[in-house]
Amino acid sequence: MTLTASAQITAPAELCAATARLWRDRLDLEIKPGHEEVCIDLSKTRFIDSSGLGVLLTLNKNLRARGASLKLINPSSAVCQLIELTRLHRVFEMIHD
Repeated sequence: MTLTASAQITAPAELCAATARLWRDRLDLEIKPGHEEVCIDLSKTRFIDSSGLGVLLTLNKNLRARGASLKLINPSSAVCQLIELTRLHRVFEMIHD
């Protein structure tokens, strides 16, 4: 099996306490050690709470520790507002297509 340098993953519509554990488990399955970049598509995500932000922060920390990067792709306006309100736009790389 050949690993690509990038993993592309679509986030759920709600990234909250109710879905955080399943989301974390899915990330563990889909992100391989050979991935140098992980792109999370947030275009369909309409709600994120502190648990969801915690999953993204932990993922970012773990990826950086091994020299990989995290990119948040096309976050919805509600998600952008939350990320900016919490000043996490300084932590996350956000890409708007």
